[in-house]
Formats: sequence, structure tokens, C-alpha cells
Amino acid sequence: MTTPRELFPRWQKRLLLAAALGLGLTGLGQMPIFSRYYVADIPGLWWLGDFRITAAAHLALAAVLLCVLSAMATAYLGAGRGRPGLTGPGKWRVGLYAAIAATGLLRVLQNGAAPPLGPGGVRYLDWGHLALAMGLLAFALGWGRKAATQPAVRAANGTSARESA
Repeated sequence: MTTPRELFPRWQKRLLLAAALGLGLTGLGQMPIFSRYYVADIPGLWWLGDFRITAAAHLALAAVLLCVLSAMATAYLGAGRGRPGLTGPGKWRVGLYAAIAATGLLRVLQNGAAPPLGPGGVRYLDWGHLALAMGLLAFALGWGRKAATQPAVRAANGTSARESA
């Protein structure tokens, strides 16, 4: 049986974390809070107050995040029957990342030539995207941290590594 450490190299997890943190920072930059609260006036952080720079960085980091998530999903599905089962926190993490990616892709399509949603729908889409990102943050700080301290490996028969040892 393949372990999660074998499936997902450390550099991949660190790149995922860096992209997620960068997306959080540049996502907050989509709202004018950095200029409003003078964060952009701190030397070296002027770029946080420029919407065009934070928007471009957000899109670039989203592309990195999607590539890493695709590589991880490919490695997980490619492991076949020997892959570990997803735990409850793992299912939540996958669901939150998928929902954030879906709402982000829908937001990108909204900026195209044929927007799929009206003005009212865009408001709910933005709030949903923000709520999902906050949910992922809360999950990572709470439940995800707790799950990281416990073995998450589940055998194909549903027992954890701790139970089978």
C-alpha cells in the first residue's frame, strides 16, 4: 500500500501551501483593504495597493494551485487500489479546494465576452468564493491541524494505520 508521504512529495505540499497563502494575500488585495488601512504604505508593500498587480498575481497563483492540485489528484488516482482512503478531514479538504476552484473558474468566465451570471449572481459568487476561502482557512487552522497530528492513512478495508499496527 502506498502511503501519503510516497504519493505527495514534500516540495509539492510546500508549493501548495505557498500558493494557497499567496492566493489568500492577493485575494484580500482584490478588496481595497490594503490601501484603506495603509498597509500599502509600508515600504516594500506598495504593490498590495495596486489592483492590477494583485489581480495578475492572483491569477498566476491560481494557475500554480490548479497545476499542483491536478498533479496530486493524478498521483492519487494513479496509485490504483493501493492508494490510502480519504479520511473525513481529507474529504473536507478536497471538497473545499474543489469548490474554491470552481467558483474561481466561474469568476474568470464572468470576466469573459459572454458572462454566465447577472450582476446579482456575481455578488453571490464573490461572497461564496470568499466564504469558501475563509472556510478553508478555518479548517486549516482548526480541524486540519488536528488531523495532521494524527495518522491519516486508511487501509483499503477501512482501518487506520494506528488500528492495524
